[in-house]
Amino acid sequence: MTIEVPQSRWTDIDGPVHYARWDGPDERTFVLVHGLGGSLLSWLPVAEGLARSGRVFALDLAGFGDTPRAGRRSRVSDNRALLSRFISGIADGSPVVLCGNSMGGGIAMLQAALEPSSVEGLVLSNSVFPWVRGAYPAPIVMFGFGMYQLPRVGEWASRQRMTRLEAERAVRLGLRVIAADPSTIDPELVRLHVEMFQRHREDPDAAPAFLEAARSLMTLGRRAETARWIVDAVRCPVLVIHGRRDRLVPLHYAERALEGHPTWEMRVLPKVGHVPQMEAGDRWLAAVESWLARLPVAAPV
Repeated sequence: MTIEVPQSRWTDIDGPVHYARWDGPDERTFVLVHGLGGSLLSWLPVAEGLARSGRVFALDLAGFGDTPRAGRRSRVSDNRALLSRFISGIADGSPVVLCGNSMGGGIAMLQAALEPSSVEGLVLSNSVFPWVRGAYPAPIVMFGFGMYQLPRVGEWASRQRMTRLEAERAVRLGLRVIAADPSTIDPELVRLHVEMFQRHREDPDAAPAFLEAARSLMTLGRRAETARWIVDAVRCPVLVIHGRRDRLVPLHYAERALEGHPTWEMRVLPKVGHVPQMEAGDRWLAAVESWLARLPVAAPV
């Protein structure tokens, strides 16, 4: 699979927002939402293939990728509002299929819950889900998020994340945590992430944006009733794609979410971790295209 970097595009949503577009049939529009610490780069292995089924847009949320905070906040709720305005600006009034990875899945579900008319369907790619007692992320993940929650310690830890190691080593260590087998990720995609990490090291707002988003995500996780309401409020068709070897969001979280939603579909990818669209792009696309074949095209609003 060849990694091609699309032309950078910009729109104004109370400040600059960076995004990319892949042209496809007008009948359907996809909007791709990255996870915590990620960017639209995480969708490069699948975006062009997805464009066989419709127009594809991938954006960098505020404080991530090449979208600066520019005075905006980076909480889940704030980036959900940014996503809403992005959708209304690019979708010509028609509902979109939202594809969200990790935190991006949570933001996508929140959008579907709050503005159901804007969402035709959801593809949740190792999305966050409500916690399940007895199933926990890997110890290194628990330790890191535990530090982020502590006043002053969290600020220190987020700065260390950006500055302690040289960029390539930091990216490769991160991939060892999120991917089941980092060697499955295209070297060109790794290089692009290293370049992005280098740019973030020079941005004094990058570490605070990450920390603010992480803390808001953890706050939502502690509010079990709110998290369950978001999941239960989703009314559109949903495809859940989950790597069996995810260290951040245990598979059991996704399985429990599906227990109360019999119409949701699920594809479990063996030997895949937290970023299946990067680790197993062909299998991710095959799962999405099979699901789309059974999804009626939404009528224009």
